[in-house]
Amino acid sequence: MNVAVKAAKHAAPGPYLGFALQPVRLCYHLLTCPSGAHVSLELLDDVAIHRADGTLALEQTKSALKQNPLSDWAADLWKAIANWLDSAASGAIDPSKCQFRIYVSPLHTGAVAQALSDCNSDAAVEKLTAAAALNFKKKKPAACAPYIQRFLSASDDERAAIVTRLTIVSEADPLESLRTLLKTTVVPELIDVLCESAIGMAKEQADELIRQGKAAKIDGDRFKANFIAFVQRNNLPGLLTSLTEKPDEDQVVAILVQRPTFIRQLELIDSNYDDRMRAVSDYLRSSADKTRWAETGAVFEGSLRDFDESLVWRHGLISDEIADLSSHHDSIRKGRAIYRRCAQLQIPIDGRAVPEHFVHGCFNALADTLRLGWHPEYEALLGPSEE
Repeated sequence: MNVAVKAAKHAAPGPYLGFALQPVRLCYHLLTCPSGAHVSLELLDDVAIHRADGTLALEQTKSALKQNPLSDWAADLWKAIANWLDSAASGAIDPSKCQFRIYVSPLHTGAVAQALSDCNSDAAVEKLTAAAALNFKKKKPAACAPYIQRFLSASDDERAAIVTRLTIVSEADPLESLRTLLKTTVVPELIDVLCESAIGMAKEQADELIRQGKAAKIDGDRFKANFIAFVQRNNLPGLLTSLTEKPDEDQVVAILVQRPTFIRQLELIDSNYDDRMRAVSDYLRSSADKTRWAETGAVFEGSLRDFDESLVWRHGLISDEIADLSSHHDSIRKGRAIYRRCAQLQIPIDGRAVPEHFVHGCFNALADTLRLGWHPEYEALLGPSEE
């Protein structure tokens, strides 16, 4: 077996799309595990694949920003092997039914790590052990000493059971493997946001199981089915996709009680509590969508400005129509009618459909800067915009 060293054009030192390494690897294995398998987080190992036939793949993940965990005397390298030897000795795992993997990112190499990963026979393990014992006696590296001693004190059969089933993988960017899975099926601007969503889905499922006091062990088939449905929904031609999650109630309430201008606009027309909660939620999501679409190039920034101008124009038409047809109604009732008509509009951007929340959220963003309003006298009642 060779140490698989995979360079990538997307170098991502540190957090990967905002996630630690373990959730990234959890997600990757959920999307690639065989039918009938489950993938666990911090159960038998950092990440583990539980196959339907009872075999396991145990993976130790190492995020290596400052040190090389694959150097010859790296404590991380020898500790991983020592831990597997202990698990086998205690009966927690059966090495004959396991594959072992040390996964390192960003890219690192090491001569001993390469030799360990290359061992595919008992004889090769014995030769490596003899060399390790000799070098250890000469150098006496303190940091990894207890772990190497554990390795050397094991029997030949115990060492061979682990090392002949060991693979060491180092990648410059762990996201590249996820990107590769998506590249042939989705438009380029969606790749990273879909990777982020997939990792978030995996992490949230694991976190929820842990909150429930259960093992963080996720059904791979179900995860793949859910993610495929998610991708299909968000990769439709002619659709601008929102990958912004609906904010939770606490987040919405926290903004609502601050009474930003767009909420004060709704107060002027006596809108109900549910309308105001929806306004905050849609405002947050549409603002995030605009930022992401502009950053990824999904939408030209000029098109977003034109879209806002279109909303202001349509608001003016609706306001004039309500004034003409409802002159007998008071200002509050007229304002509610204007707001409801605007909230129901669905207007594309550059011919592409937008998510249901988007137009409503953009109207509230414009109301927040007083570029438009609902009550016919909103400018006099609220004063000039501070922006």
